[in-house]
Amino acid sequence: MSQMEEQTNKRTLVITGSSGFVGEKLVTLALAKGFEVIGIDSRKSPVLNCQQIILDLINEDFNHLIPKGTTVIHLASLSTDSSCRENPALAVDANLKATMLVLNNAKKAEAEHFIFASSEWVYPEKSEFVEQRETDRLELTDLNSLYAISKLVGESLIRTTSEIPYTLLRFGIIYGPRAIPGSSAESLALKVFNNEEISVGSAKTARRFIYVDDLVEGILRVVEIGASEANSLPINLAGSELISLSRVVETVNQLLGKSISIIDGGKQASIRNPLINLSTEKLGWNPKTNFSIGIQHCIDAMTAKTKPEVEN
Repeated sequence: MSQMEEQTNKRTLVITGSSGFVGEKLVTLALAKGFEVIGIDSRKSPVLNCQQIILDLINEDFNHLIPKGTTVIHLASLSTDSSCRENPALAVDANLKATMLVLNNAKKAEAEHFIFASSEWVYPEKSEFVEQRETDRLELTDLNSLYAISKLVGESLIRTTSEIPYTLLRFGIIYGPRAIPGSSAESLALKVFNNEEISVGSAKTARRFIYVDDLVEGILRVVEIGASEANSLPINLAGSELISLSRVVETVNQLLGKSISIIDGGKQASIRNPLINLSTEKLGWNPKTNFSIGIQHCIDAMTAKTKPEVEN
């Protein structure tokens, strides 16, 4: 491979899970920024204008599909706690075995940088507003979710076995415009729109919701600063503030001119509060989307044509 070809490949991204909600947004922005993109997924996206490779990450050896010197962004996973609980064996395969196989293929292909999509779920749930940082000592015994455990173990497998530079990105709870809600913020917004009764365990439960456009900007900032600056780091990519479930409902009420109340079940609050100081310092990144604007985009998308049922 010539020096010119290697330089070109440094502007090439290999993205697993490219047909998912985040994947499609990331590919679209990467293409707009001038990257070449190779998308890998188990299904083809009808909206992406890039090379798409359909394969099963668990069973296939695909290092020949990864150009030398590229960045591999591993988004693919069984991405909800409920789906992991329903099929634990698949969760282990999709979130652990597949991660190791993608990392191994990246190493064989002499990829320059491996970026792993982890989650704020690796932080234990707290009942109070405790600040959580990348330097916190994390223990599996503090987690009660198979999805959370799979992400923390995935991080540990990469940290202890990777032979190429890597970055671990801990995503906040992602929300954004789509037809069917994928986060609690979107689900609550749709209930307010439909004038449904809202009952939650604790109205004080809070998360750092991150708008999908801000998230993909953060991922590409990691690509742009390169492996040397972000090597071996876990980095939180989350929202700029904690937002409680009661505030979600209050915000949507204001946007829609409604007065739907939230019924608090009196249970202990569940709070995760991953700070984003490191992403600001290392990446020069901060989320830009105000929550009220972001959730309005979600409402518009969910109610554009039909009113879909919300999965519990």
